[in-house]
Amino acid sequence: MKIAIVHYHLQPGGVTRVIENTLQAWEENGTEIEAVALSGRAYPGDRLPNTREIEGLDYSSPQDAIDPRILTERLRESARHALGQAPDLWHIHNHSLGKNPSLTDAVSLLAEAGERILLHPHDFAEDGRPGNYLSLREVYPRVYPTGSHIHYAALNQRDRGFLAHMLKDSPSPVHLLANAVPPSSPFSASVRENICDLPENLLLYPVRAVRRKNLGELALLASAHHDFHFANSLGPTNPEFTPIFEEWKQFGKDLDLPLTYGLGEHTDASFPEMVGHAQSILSVSVAEGFGLGFLEPWTFGKGLCGRNLPDITSDFAELGVSLANLYDRLPIPLDCISSVTQLRETIQSALEQFYLNYQQDLPQDGTETAFQSIVANDSIDFGRLDEPTQQEIIRAVAQSPELQQGIQKHAGLEVLAEDIIDRNREAVAEQFSLTSYAERTRKIYQELLATEDNISCQFANGQLLLDQYLSPARLNLLRTS
Repeated sequence: MKIAIVHYHLQPGGVTRVIENTLQAWEENGTEIEAVALSGRAYPGDRLPNTREIEGLDYSSPQDAIDPRILTERLRESARHALGQAPDLWHIHNHSLGKNPSLTDAVSLLAEAGERILLHPHDFAEDGRPGNYLSLREVYPRVYPTGSHIHYAALNQRDRGFLAHMLKDSPSPVHLLANAVPPSSPFSASVRENICDLPENLLLYPVRAVRRKNLGELALLASAHHDFHFANSLGPTNPEFTPIFEEWKQFGKDLDLPLTYGLGEHTDASFPEMVGHAQSILSVSVAEGFGLGFLEPWTFGKGLCGRNLPDITSDFAELGVSLANLYDRLPIPLDCISSVTQLRETIQSALEQFYLNYQQDLPQDGTETAFQSIVANDSIDFGRLDEPTQQEIIRAVAQSPELQQGIQKHAGLEVLAEDIIDRNREAVAEQFSLTSYAERTRKIYQELLATEDNISCQFANGQLLLDQYLSPARLNLLRTS
């Protein structure tokens, strides 16, 4: 079986790591698959034995993108040269992300030519990336090819369901293909005998600061739990987020909260030492693609507490990873904010701007739909609010033992028992191993190869996908800019 794997680049990061891990697992298990990885930049690593750099495949704006017919021919020629023949199928990552419309159109040309293709989106232009979406404007009617020779793979059940809805009248199946989680050695608190500059009773949120990581919820939890110290690991690299990050740092200091933003910048301890020292790992993120943060802590030998994302994690529970201690919402009494009218206006303004950014019409009842999804039973889900509203609430909580007790009850933060950690670690090791991932991928390839030759290609209506991601009921004010 000869496979051509395609991605914009092979720089260190998520998609590259997925490709590297897959080829490693095939080799370790003696799987008879020969692959070439085609990318728009030279591969700087040493784990992929067969790569080719393709001019015009890298990130590109609509104005600078090359003719998709030229890119298609370059992909074919490079694959043929690297594999000694035309590939049996193409495995293409993130073709619809809007990073290069020529790749998107080249995929449609391959599909129309009857090539067997596995389309593997990790992220979506339709999901809070209006700039990416608009870069696909000219090619959007051809973004999602369908046919029995074209399969899709999704990282989680939410994306799988959204894709399946769009493709419901087509012969293209959608597979669930969750990423592998390579094993880690459990980090011990004795990694270093004396780590004197790390706070005691640490709940560590091991993420770099970006807006969707919901840093305000760290401050809220810290205002209600004085027996833990809360911290995220790293500050932002995006300069646009730096002012908000600095504001949160000052806010925590002003309220004297047991809280450190960017802990790694205040200690000589390494990341393994921070993890080993922590009582538990914490997550309060409001948006993820695959959800590695819900699986990796167990491989470290640590428990996890905090916010759940059921759209992402429902698969994990079915596979034996218990996340029952996490909360789906963190309800705050509505009277903690000074003006419900102002909240409605904030929601309406955010929705109008968001739909405008996508050049879509806001549904007539959009504001009310969004409001009702955020406010329920006279309470607000804290993680769906913008920073000024979050700060208003935290100030109120810091002054109210009653509110603090309510948050403690709903958050349910605790250090889990060793037997729960061990069971989850075993489930992750079994269900998300490199071997199982490589085997699932191989089976999808076999299904594709078993399809009859078919050059009948149609294109799905991408508006059906956009409508699901853009739904007012999914509005989160931390994801509107």
